[in-house]
Amino acid sequence: MGKLTSLFKSILKSDAEVEPTPTAPAPAPAPVPEPKTDDAPKTDDAPAADVEPKDVEPKTDDTPATDDEPTTDDAPAADVEPKDDEPKADDTPSADVEPKDDEPADVEPKDDEPKADDTTDVATEADPQLDTDPVTEPESEPEVVIDLDKPERRLVTSVEEDWGYIVGFSIQGRSHISGGTPCEDYHAYKEFAPGWKLLITSDGAGSARESARGSKANCDLAVRLVSQLVAQKQWVEKNYMPTELEWFAEMRNLFAVMQHLIIASAAKQADAYKMGKEEELKALEEQIAKTTDDIKLAKLKVKKSDIEKDIEKPLEARDFNATIILMLLTPQGMLTAHIGDGRMGYKAQDGSWKALMTPHKGDEASATVFIPNNWNDQRCVPAFTMSDVYLPDVRVVHELPQAVVLMSDGCENITWSCYAQDKETGRYYDPNLPFAGFFEPLLEEMNSAADKDARAERLIEIINVGTRAGKQEHDDRTMLFGVLK
Repeated sequence: MGKLTSLFKSILKSDAEVEPTPTAPAPAPAPVPEPKTDDAPKTDDAPAADVEPKDVEPKTDDTPATDDEPTTDDAPAADVEPKDDEPKADDTPSADVEPKDDEPADVEPKDDEPKADDTTDVATEADPQLDTDPVTEPESEPEVVIDLDKPERRLVTSVEEDWGYIVGFSIQGRSHISGGTPCEDYHAYKEFAPGWKLLITSDGAGSARESARGSKANCDLAVRLVSQLVAQKQWVEKNYMPTELEWFAEMRNLFAVMQHLIIASAAKQADAYKMGKEEELKALEEQIAKTTDDIKLAKLKVKKSDIEKDIEKPLEARDFNATIILMLLTPQGMLTAHIGDGRMGYKAQDGSWKALMTPHKGDEASATVFIPNNWNDQRCVPAFTMSDVYLPDVRVVHELPQAVVLMSDGCENITWSCYAQDKETGRYYDPNLPFAGFFEPLLEEMNSAADKDARAERLIEIINVGTRAGKQEHDDRTMLFGVLK
């Protein structure tokens, strides 16, 4: 192939100086003049490499250092297309004739000159194998590039009214992006009446097979049941704020109803779930039989093993395990309740940031409790406790906030003070305080957004890539952030 290329170049350069004649033998090629520097491509004409744009840094104290920013040296080289004046591989002209710039592309060659289609029939002493097609390496499949900074957006919420705004999202974690697992978080927002607003977040358990459905079920059921509760008690009409004991009783009963509904639903779906997995397994086996690539085959076999385990294990309520954090804003203050981990807080009228819940955490790392679990053991009076707080944990605050925030634990390392050392004992503990150094700049960013859509985009950007801790977070993330004027 190298000889062939050299032959083409030699002939093409010769033709530029000497016009071939059909009757006389071709004269010796004239010395090829050096190309003029004016004809050389200028550096300004070279295609620029695709440079990954830098992440927009939010105005927060956790802004990542410049060492974390990508540089042009790290950017992948762009695929450079051949210039218009350079022949492409597939467009190689005939060995004997080079069309002039002022000749149309469809000009027929002379009778005594080989046509382009006949090029491969011409053999020369320099390359006796010219009539043989060169062997090329088969094109490999392009490598799939996974961008861990571009998560799936399961749900985005942005509402702006005269009273203020609510903005939130549920997005996929980096571990789920790399593993091909969808986002298992969810959230909900509903306004019952002027001044009465319900905010809910739910974090699906990573160990549960149907946790994504469980988190959505928690939000949907809670919205429906709280709506019924407010209507039956006529709290809006009476402008009534329940006591903490009343609120605890109502929430304990509401979460127990949710638990029973999920248990019943799981039992009804067990047979259909098994059939669906069997059909999925059959389709996968057919795909495995047609697959020859060893890497793809290995991945498919792992997936097959997981499906076989799902078929052997009946569907249970705990397969829908998910936490729940709930806030009911009223004209007189805030009513909160939760089961599981996560964080919830608010900005008080004096400008301080305060927590509104203590996460339920077990002895083991990442251990917590979920709606389908046996958290409401009737033998415990007045209720089962975890992390020294009741299940459910409720609070009644007779104060209107300036701002509120609810989130899954995937956001807490960015926004919360949750790990500190006691100087006297040397032990580490959870201060459980919103980090004002994060939330004050965030509040300015949210207030300065051009519109509600821009506000949602900016919030996702800040939580996802706006801080060093955010770039290192692998868990799904959900946040609801509200501001009251």
